[in-house]
Amino acid sequence: ELTCPICLQLFSEPASLPCGHIYCLACLQTMGEGLDQHSCPECQAEYQGTNALVKSLKDTEPSGASRAEGAVCEGKHGFQSGSGSTERSFPLGQQQGGGKGKTEMDEPKFRMASQVTELSLKLEMSESVLRKEKECELELSTANGQLREKARRLLGQIAELSRSYTAQVMQLIEEELGPGEASVGGRVSQAADLTNQLRQAMLRAESLLTEDDEAAFRDELQTLQPLFAELMARPVGEEDDHHVASKLNSARACPKLEEMNAAFRERSGEIQRSLRNTINPSEVTFDPDTAHPNLVLSRDLKTVTFSTTKQPYPSSPQRFTNFFQVLSSQSFHDGEHCWEMELDGSPWIVGLCYSGKLARSGLPSAVESSRCSWCLMWFNNLLTAFEQGHDVPLKKTTVSRRLEIRLSFKTHRLSFYNVSPSSGKTHVYTFKANLTEPVR
Repeated sequence: ELTCPICLQLFSEPASLPCGHIYCLACLQTMGEGLDQHSCPECQAEYQGTNALVKSLKDTEPSGASRAEGAVCEGKHGFQSGSGSTERSFPLGQQQGGGKGKTEMDEPKFRMASQVTELSLKLEMSESVLRKEKECELELSTANGQLREKARRLLGQIAELSRSYTAQVMQLIEEELGPGEASVGGRVSQAADLTNQLRQAMLRAESLLTEDDEAAFRDELQTLQPLFAELMARPVGEEDDHHVASKLNSARACPKLEEMNAAFRERSGEIQRSLRNTINPSEVTFDPDTAHPNLVLSRDLKTVTFSTTKQPYPSSPQRFTNFFQVLSSQSFHDGEHCWEMELDGSPWIVGLCYSGKLARSGLPSAVESSRCSWCLMWFNNLLTAFEQGHDVPLKKTTVSRRLEIRLSFKTHRLSFYNVSPSSGKTHVYTFKANLTEPVR
């Protein structure tokens, strides 16, 4: 630590450059001879030449008791004042007795000066790292806060949708079951009223049969005869068991409930897909609203298969009607993304497109012929790249069952790779696409 990095000898008249590195003054003068610009041998920081260093050395030589005290103070704090500015400085060759010899503190001070320089540089680096980490923390906190708020809003929509659905279904149940209950209740009331009247008539008739007074018997009989006639004329309302069972059967068709269920499934599916896209922005799931009727989607919306039977999908203006195609639920507009796809031996087309510009019916809806798409097509054992409607046959290109897709908005590249357990990952094709809109 006490040797000059140039001559590798102990310092003789050590001089500190503005950058903090220390050398022998003679070594610096020798290296700077004939040069218009001077720079530190280690960090290449420029300085004004050795004359300024000589002046600095002379200024630090004490001329008396007060000068010696001032020099000690400067060495202790690591700063010196001069020409109206404050700069970091280190004690250079302070002497006692009018400059006749070195002090005992010179070597520790030189060692401390080097350590302070290193600490200063490390402090600057640490402060820079701290600033960047705080910026990253703020950015992450802001992004996570927005994500939490969006997730909370979507979950609130699910809860509100569930409450609304529950209220509507209960109201529908009342509308469907209420009339039947009222009808049965009315019949129960009528039957109970008739039963009560018949019971009262029987009691009066039985009481009359025990009457011994002929006059009283005739009077009461004249009163009861019209009542008996009326009660006997009223129908009891008996129905066969089959008719009663059909009225009480709860397994009835309710078209309105099916409509409500379909609307609930559609809306809840939209919210759940939005929530999934929020939590897993790079995850790709298929959008059932765009799937051709001959395409069957799995429950997790990650697998699509062809079926000869058309599916009873609800009508949607986003659905493909002529070509067997389906879009992803997610759209992407920035960042870096990577996906893997598992394929079978059937023909396929995989790529990206501006979904808003892609037609849903007719010839313009074919993704390979669209001017707003970039895709690969595997057909008849031939791989073809389609870029904005123009095809590029890729001869002698093998295709494995697993395909990796990489999208970079920064480098404007869409790359495809074969992924094979035996040969690893091999490049297939790369599109250079300056994407200006969200893609799916």
